[in-house]
Amino acid sequence: MGVLGAGLAGVVVAPALRALLWPLAEGVTITSGGEDFVVVGKRDQFGETPIKVDIYADRVDAWNRTKNVKIGSAWVVVIEGKLHAFSSVCPHLGCAVDYDGATGKFKCPCHDSAFGLDGSHEEGPSPRGLDQLEFEQPKEGKLVAIRYERFKQGVEDKVKV
Repeated sequence: MGVLGAGLAGVVVAPALRALLWPLAEGVTITSGGEDFVVVGKRDQFGETPIKVDIYADRVDAWNRTKNVKIGSAWVVVIEGKLHAFSSVCPHLGCAVDYDGATGKFKCPCHDSAFGLDGSHEEGPSPRGLDQLEFEQPKEGKLVAIRYERFKQGVEDKVKV
């Protein structure tokens, strides 16, 4: 009965453990409404000077759901009448990128990378320009929504992580 009992116990316990522990294997996911687009403001509040917006969404980690957690930031700017949204994370090593109004450039203070207003790489060790984020292009006065994503750092190609 020892081997048979252990086998029967395994048949009963294994599915229960799998059901109990599967959320831990799934990792952390970020969710928000509307196909993962997060509203960051009205179209007419953005102009030729970049504005940094914080992006909040619900975070699900194993069994826990935390509402309205800051998942990142983005820079929103209008260039030649068109809206652009860039990640505030430097593609070099993940430092926070700031806007320098005196030079009109985005700058990473950690390793002196600089980026043009259009996100293009201008100087420093960053392997690529700022990562452009997908957004919903609204008409004047409508809400702007950004899909926030993270990308691999230290590589030339923009690769989602």
